Amino acid sequence: MESEGHFFQTTRGKIVESLGRTGGATAREIAAELGLTPNAVRQQLSALATESLVQTRPTRRGPTKPTLLYHLTQKAERLFPQRTDQLLHLVLNQIADDDGGERINDLFRSIGKRSAEKFRHRLEGKDYAGKVHELAAILREQGVIADVEQRADGKLVLREHNCPFAGSVRNHPEVCTLIHTVMDELLPGEQNHTTSFAKGNDVCTFELTADVAETAAEAVKMGRS
Repeated sequence: MESEGHFFQTTRGKIVESLGRTGGATAREIAAELGLTPNAVRQQLSALATESLVQTRPTRRGPTKPTLLYHLTQKAERLFPQRTDQLLHLVLNQIADDDGGERINDLFRSIGKRSAEKFRHRLEGKDYAGKVHELAAILREQGVIADVEQRADGKLVLREHNCPFAGSVRNHPEVCTLIHTVMDELLPGEQNHTTSFAKGNDVCTFELTADVAETAAEAVKMGRS
């Protein structure tokens, strides 16, 4: 099996990501989403089934004959980030007891700044929408199921369908400081965290609006280059 970062860039990885986001789909539905032929998708699904990463169950959609619905196995779920184990939970509890929640904020703010610096070069030269899409791509490389929607009002919506810290974030919402810091560093503007795993939602949703002055300055800079 490839490393996690590389796996999610392959066709098989994209199929696993799609099934993780939808909860289950037919080969034709996956093919339509990824721009592949159904036969090509079935070949990849067969390989995934051999590795016990997907399984099927018959389903009927409308008056047609039953078709196969593919969904992930527990083994496949473990391909996504599993950093929220009991040890992390215990460590965060200890930090909170000793130094309070603000110390956790400081810790994840520092991690967020280092992460932003690591990937900053990948967003350079892109407009705001391009930066948001690139951040989503970086998250996907880390095993987070992320997608971006452009709304009619101009806002961009970034969604995370799983969380690397899902086992701890409800008790320690300060963990969200990490992604907030990354966005503050890389996406100048307004971020509105409308739904969150920390609040019991099944998806994290960020409504993102570019900073007008920053966007104008970048446009001038790009025009001179």
